[in-house]
Amino acid sequence: MYLSSFLQRQRGNAAGKLLTIVLVLGLLGLGGWLVSKDMLKQGGDSPLSSLPSSLGGGVAVPEPAEPVIGTPVLQSAAPYEMKNNIIDIDMSEYAGYGGLIVANGGLAPNPESIFAKQYGFQVRLNKGESEEWSALNNGQMAAVATTADVLAVLGRQFEVTVPAQIAFSRGADQVVVDSDIASINQLKGKVLGASQFNESEFFIRYLASEAGVPVKVLRDLESRPAPNELGLVFYEDAFIACDAYAAELSGNGRLNGCVGWSPRTDEVVAESAGAAKMLVSNRNLLVVADILVVNKGFATAHPDKVKGLVHGLLEGNRLLRDDPQSHAGVVAQAFGWTQQETLDELAKVHLSNLPENLAFFDGSIDSAGSF
Repeated sequence: MYLSSFLQRQRGNAAGKLLTIVLVLGLLGLGGWLVSKDMLKQGGDSPLSSLPSSLGGGVAVPEPAEPVIGTPVLQSAAPYEMKNNIIDIDMSEYAGYGGLIVANGGLAPNPESIFAKQYGFQVRLNKGESEEWSALNNGQMAAVATTADVLAVLGRQFEVTVPAQIAFSRGADQVVVDSDIASINQLKGKVLGASQFNESEFFIRYLASEAGVPVKVLRDLESRPAPNELGLVFYEDAFIACDAYAAELSGNGRLNGCVGWSPRTDEVVAESAGAAKMLVSNRNLLVVADILVVNKGFATAHPDKVKGLVHGLLEGNRLLRDDPQSHAGVVAQAFGWTQQETLDELAKVHLSNLPENLAFFDGSIDSAGSF
């Protein structure tokens, strides 16, 4: 009797479990059907139609960076120490730094470079878009090619020496926007992607200030500026900001443009099928000056090396400026551009010479490009 009762309870338990499983599966199926039905109503024939097209290919939409309030804090200052007689310099993918590449004969340390032959040291050029100010301050690299605005942003904690002015951007820095936006004033109530504390932010703030448009920094793409404000959302670097705008063009449209530099800005416009355009560049605005920033401890201990860097840079600028056809190839190889793309990019910069450097540092420059 006890065995019979036990078997009946076992059969009852099994039946109950089976019924529970069936009910759960039924509820899951019903929920999935309701969700897909709702998405079809909102987005067309596919539940994925509401997603940006870039997601369809498995490429993640870049996430905004948390904006820094106040001055960014750098790592403590320390001198850079050379290893194997090689000097490390960081720079971005930008034609204005082509003179450094020509002088070095490429990115890698080169015993045949101007630096090696005339000054007895080699240079390693590291290409990246992230800002390496902390690493420079902390002695992890010798120098960075960047823009003059960072000096005002970072202040006295930035223990560096600026021995040379490299170039002026003449059309390379650009604001790319939705094709129906015709002026800076029409950016009121709109949101642009940018990069904080570099020429991306500086350029758009300069333009907005000239137009009398207040700027509002936003933390994410769900936040919106007031109707009379221009909203800025920051990304890790300007190229990523433009990647985010390109994704939003085919997605939710939460960004109305980006602020960056060529070639990424040109690519966004070319790939937008007419949805985006270049609103303004700094072609006739010499407000973005590129400089060589050297770790102060290294510069103090090795003034001869700094002299060699400056001389090699200016000689590379001269070679590339005087005969771009002959020297564009090494720049093209370094950046993965074609010869023609390199020549097009060089047309958007002015490579500085010695008289322009002298005028830049004594404050008398008012006609760069005419020396």
